[in-house]
Amino acid sequence: MKFSMPQRFLFLVLFALGGCVAPAALTTQEAAPFHVVMGSNNHGYPASQVQLVSSIQGERFETRQSRLRYPECMSGYLEFVEFSGYLDSSAVAALGGLVQNIKPCVRKNGSRVVSPVYMNSAQGDLALGMQVGQWFKTQSIELVVTEGQVCESACAVAFLGASFKRVQATGRAVLHFSGELGRGFDCARSTDMMPFKSYLMAVKGSQSGQALYNQALTYCRNGKGWDLS
Repeated sequence: MKFSMPQRFLFLVLFALGGCVAPAALTTQEAAPFHVVMGSNNHGYPASQVQLVSSIQGERFETRQSRLRYPECMSGYLEFVEFSGYLDSSAVAALGGLVQNIKPCVRKNGSRVVSPVYMNSAQGDLALGMQVGQWFKTQSIELVVTEGQVCESACAVAFLGASFKRVQATGRAVLHFSGELGRGFDCARSTDMMPFKSYLMAVKGSQSGQALYNQALTYCRNGKGWDLS
């Protein structure tokens, strides 16, 4: 069979286009949904293992309570709380309500697993931070500052009081002494330092509290603050 010149040209174009067809895209496994802890870069749990119990959104804060599947607990789950934002009276009331609502995780042998409370807060009322720290000391919770979270100001004060506490990976807990409102104590103000000293002695005991206070004083001229991590 003979082809005219236009027919030959059309045949070659179609042949070339047929050879340039892109291969089918490779299918990739879709990432499973993930529950990222508030304020964290990437720390969290598979969303399929987490159930939201309660969530409170304030003007300058957010806090939520969730349940994590946890076979070690007789209930089958471990509850945890997350907080992110400014620590003021309304935030403390909301956080306290969720922490008090935590159902205990008890193993078959009767031992208890402390529930994590994730904190991400860079500013707040320092006096409230001391109240929260004293209250945390009485609770069966672990204060956690995890990947990407920051615990400063009132949060760092509360961190000192918690009986169980932990800083993970790139998390940071820092107490400042800049005197800046809502950020840190002023070493030159007795109205700042004397209550702080009394607080440390209350949560750590007289001897340990005094030693901790003396250590804190060495950071009065340190612009970076006291890294508690």
